[in-house]
Amino acid sequence: MPRTKTTTKVQPKAAVAAPLTDDEVSTREMILRRSLELINARGMVDFRIDTLAQSLGLSPGNITYHFSRKEDICVALWEQYLEDYGQVVRSLTTLLDMKQLFLLNRINIHLNYKYRGVVVFRSADLGAMRRDLEAGRENEAEHFTIARRVMQLLAQNGYLNDDATAEIVDGINTYHYIMMRWGINFAYQAYTPEEVESQLDYLSLLTLHALYPTLSQKGRDEFAEIMEKVTTNSLLGDNPIQHLGQ
Repeated sequence: MPRTKTTTKVQPKAAVAAPLTDDEVSTREMILRRSLELINARGMVDFRIDTLAQSLGLSPGNITYHFSRKEDICVALWEQYLEDYGQVVRSLTTLLDMKQLFLLNRINIHLNYKYRGVVVFRSADLGAMRRDLEAGRENEAEHFTIARRVMQLLAQNGYLNDDATAEIVDGINTYHYIMMRWGINFAYQAYTPEEVESQLDYLSLLTLHALYPTLSQKGRDEFAEIMEKVTTNSLLGDNPIQHLGQ
């Protein structure tokens, strides 16, 4: 589920850097935008500074002026991803229902796809996870706190079965959380790279399947409505993350 805005921890610099000029900001943004395209297409392992520089018509020195290593570019893109994720969190309200939850999850799944090369690398590469272990744990703890809040709101609004024990609800919440956070990783195992984008709404529906055993009749009725819209492609044709700048 969405999370509050978090900043990935990196090693502090020896001195405070001077503010970037407009030209430097523009170059930095151009580097990040092109880097995301290349990482999404080729993966982080095959991403190279010299290839990036050539594709932008810059020298490698122009790149390393802003980012000394390709890993620094990945960290900057991850922080950009978290910034976008924070915008989603602000849509969570006490009036949460199944339809709103599906739409929030759908935005998150599409956002994960927008940053797929970075998300998959940060969540599947052991070296990347170990390098930022403390920050990663803090991010996950905040994500999980939001996921628990979702379950509380669904219960409060009559969408969960009153007979479900706290242990069952917590287990279902964990399953929902895993599907929500790492659905893109699953997609690249289950489908060809060319098929993944067409499966994003189905992945969003899968996140609600995780909740189904604990849903009340009210919750199951709304779930059925959502499933019908997804299976009949009634949600296709719009871009769920347009307001995040894509």
